[in-house]
Amino acid sequence: MKNKRGFTWMLCIVLMFSVILTACSGNNGGTNAPSNAAEATDPPATTDNQPAPEENKEPVTLKLISWSDSYTELYKKFNEKYPWITIEQVPVNSQPIMEIIASLEAAGTPADLTWIDSDLITFDQAGLVEDLTPYIDKDPTFQDVQLPEGFFDTMTYKDKKLAVPFVDVPMWILVNKDLLAKHGVEMPANDWTYDDFRDVAKKITDPEAGEYGLTTQPEFQMRVLSTKAIADGHAANIHYMNEDLTQSLLNTPDVMNDVRWLSDFVWKDGSMQSNAKAAETGDVTREFINGKTGFAIGGDWVLPGLKKDAKFEWDVLPFPRGKVSQPGYSIYGPLALLSGSKHKEEAFLWISFQFSKEAQKWKIDQGANASVIDPELTAYYDETPMWEGKNKEAVKIAKENAKIQPGVTIPAWSEYNWNNILNEIIFDGADINRLIPETEKWNKRTLEVRESLK
Repeated sequence: MKNKRGFTWMLCIVLMFSVILTACSGNNGGTNAPSNAAEATDPPATTDNQPAPEENKEPVTLKLISWSDSYTELYKKFNEKYPWITIEQVPVNSQPIMEIIASLEAAGTPADLTWIDSDLITFDQAGLVEDLTPYIDKDPTFQDVQLPEGFFDTMTYKDKKLAVPFVDVPMWILVNKDLLAKHGVEMPANDWTYDDFRDVAKKITDPEAGEYGLTTQPEFQMRVLSTKAIADGHAANIHYMNEDLTQSLLNTPDVMNDVRWLSDFVWKDGSMQSNAKAAETGDVTREFINGKTGFAIGGDWVLPGLKKDAKFEWDVLPFPRGKVSQPGYSIYGPLALLSGSKHKEEAFLWISFQFSKEAQKWKIDQGANASVIDPELTAYYDETPMWEGKNKEAVKIAKENAKIQPGVTIPAWSEYNWNNILNEIIFDGADINRLIPETEKWNKRTLEVRESLK
């Protein structure tokens, strides 16, 4: 913008000789275009994060490390907006992301952006990720949108925004409405309780027909059980964490009773098969799409398959209501800008683009939540083809009530072995008392690491 004033004066002189004096009136230091003719000639204004027109730009290819290949359409939308920038996905293929970053650096072709597969503190300590705070503070898109309170909390460490939530992935209870109808059970209301959940699961179970209330999937203990502890007032955060995310409550009597409650679905009610029983019956009950189970846990990743291949009528419900609240469960997928990137400004444009209405609506179309608070986006839940004919109010409740999965900025989070232990207790019948020493060990470890990081 430095030369715009001089350029405008030159243009005004030309226009004067063309008897278009009025076109130059009202020019204030080049901040307002003097005329339609000037607008057609004058280069558009740019900001630090909005580069000059594409005809002046060298082509850039951004390498994005990601384990999902379902964003090709969004890459194309981004490229339409910034034609000189192309996104190239670098697949993970079960390899640790830090190893991928290192191999690309060694090859002289460093990655620019990455999804995160472990705690962000480790990435920060290794000097791999940029602090996004200065980028966000000057970015026009971020300045123009309203984000939920605490939006960056799970990705901020020592006042550094180490990543942004790339996508808000909600969870719901998937419902096989045909199986409910077969057993004379009506679709539960959106304010159903955990007692309702257990009661319906028992009513629709018929082992002789190979039909069970719940799909045999770890998601029930990972998502529902963790959320039930909050709903009943036994924990403050997902994964049984306390209020300030410094200690696990998994060894407390109330939470251990919650674990017993879900275990009873398998070992007392028989409405969910154990791992061994599921294997004996050909693992049919491990997949909701097989139509032999009434309830499952779903997120956006299951929707395309259900819409395409399900041979039964399905719908969604929010997580049930507990004694004190009805929280839902949501995952914020972290997206980080790598410090080794040779194209940081262009890479941040991809981050910023995620919060445009275009990208937000595209994500709603895939079954994800809108991250931006905007009436137009809220109304779009009723318009998207994704939820046509489905329980749209449940989708909205799940969004509004969601608790966010913690972890990426909790010290020693990757050492917290709660998931494997709970799977063994619930699906294999392991001793529940294992939780006590294992939780005490991790609680001590996380405090030690937290202290060392000071």
